[in-house]
Amino acid sequence: MKLTLTAATIAALFAAGHASAQAYTSDGTAKGQSTTEVIEVGGDHMFMNIRTDYKSFEMEDSTNPMNQLSGPCFGVVEVRGGAVEGNGVCVLDGLEGDRVTLGWNARRRDPQGNIHGYWHISSGSGRWLQASGGGTFMSNVNPANGTATNTLRGAVTLR
Repeated sequence: MKLTLTAATIAALFAAGHASAQAYTSDGTAKGQSTTEVIEVGGDHMFMNIRTDYKSFEMEDSTNPMNQLSGPCFGVVEVRGGAVEGNGVCVLDGLEGDRVTLGWNARRRDPQGNIHGYWHISSGSGRWLQASGGGTFMSNVNPANGTATNTLRGAVTLR
């Protein structure tokens, strides 16, 4: 009888742990202001040191915990002969005071100059402590005034 009770208790705890995970579709946009330092190496080879301060993330699902995040994203992108490679991090604060860090990897630039790549949750505090997820992004920066719009697709899970 004791073994059955222990197994039932373990099963209940296991089920409760899974029930507390919440998954969200993370499709939306982030808007902010970007500054880019271009370092020419020569010919068709350059590095872009990028920092974008996002004022707000607006997700299609208003209950998504990424909704209303704000903070800086920064990193370096190398452009060589049309190929793009780079990475960086975003350190974002939510309205509730919790913080999440997102890693990003740039993989290509389209003919309009938009940078495309992948993002993922790296770490966080509070509700983001055991979060996971990621997806794709397309970053558009107006070179005339630095206005940035980042279109996100993906999913996150909070545990």
